[in-house]
Amino acid sequence: LIPGKPTYKKDLTEIMIAHDIPYVAQASPSHWNDLITKAKKAFEVEGPAFLNVISPCPTGWYYDAKDTIEIAREAVLSCIWPLYEVENGNYKLSFDPKDKKIPVEEWLKKQRRFKHLFFPQNRHLIEKIQSHVDEKWNKLREKCGL
Repeated sequence: LIPGKPTYKKDLTEIMIAHDIPYVAQASPSHWNDLITKAKKAFEVEGPAFLNVISPCPTGWYYDAKDTIEIAREAVLSCIWPLYEVENGNYKLSFDPKDKKIPVEEWLKKQRRFKHLFFPQNRHLIEKIQSHVDEKWNKLREKCGL
């Protein structure tokens, strides 16, 4: 018996960037002003654009619907869902959580879909996920020139 899906999800935003789309961005409803700004840019760009917006699902993620924006905010603060954009191949970080950054565990524990990770025999997987997120975050910061 395996404790959930053993592989990480595909990074759809990076896949779109690899296709040389003129404007690609990642956004969240928790940072609505950033989302609106990116949507305007996407509509105004010459050629195709792609906007990847996190969309928490109370039914599938098993959390109380009133917490939807908080779940989206914690995805950003944990760097599970970084906010950035790529215009003509140039990366730009839209939000850096800096001293507000939270552990991935804080985001995971609020969703019943991840309850199996908190069993004693699976706690090591949370550390593995944190390490993966930190690695991707550091690579993104490098791409943004930070």
